[in-house]
Amino acid sequence: MNEAFKDLFYTKLQLQKLDISLQKQFLESISSYLDHGRKEEINGRTLSFVLKQLDSLILFLKCIDCTEEEIVRIITNLPTILNTVDDLYKKYLLLGILEDPSRNNLRKDKLINKTKDYMVGFNKIYARYKLVCTAGYDRLSWNVLVHASDNEFCRIFIKGTYKKPYQLFNHPSEVMAWLGSVDSSEINLEEIKAWDVNKELVSQYEKSHKRTN
Repeated sequence: MNEAFKDLFYTKLQLQKLDISLQKQFLESISSYLDHGRKEEINGRTLSFVLKQLDSLILFLKCIDCTEEEIVRIITNLPTILNTVDDLYKKYLLLGILEDPSRNNLRKDKLINKTKDYMVGFNKIYARYKLVCTAGYDRLSWNVLVHASDNEFCRIFIKGTYKKPYQLFNHPSEVMAWLGSVDSSEINLEEIKAWDVNKELVSQYEKSHKRTN
């Protein structure tokens, strides 16, 4: 790894304070991310790009009270999270629908311990959520909105021997077509930001984000 990148990560993430094994895991993971960028001729993974994305990610994660060690673990688990900080923020807000308002820790726990679940796109989560609501399926969960494969998700809504009211389709292709027809422009992000589970995060993150831009 280029020494300038290494210095950046040690400075921004205080790696020297962490267990040596975690430092090693992080450096191996982030090196693979940086090398992949060069091999695939992606021209965005410059030092300035990584610095900008890292600052934005750290800002967001500190707003949800992640420790330095948790931030390092998240990036180690999914270094490409640096590419999509804005998308991560929107997904986190939408997934507030799953939270127990008295605890409000499900999304954070999944981000730390099941980071790769956050690879799923915002539009896909929203389309799944819309179908769940439209069909009247009453078992909303992390697995349904995020973790389930396309096939697993589709099976919920396909007619079986004992038809349920939410089983609206005959074949997985019909479910996928319905999901694909959802227009992401209809999403009212301001309404989602106003949910009680999101208000504090939105206030902290967006005020801090304005100060740094």
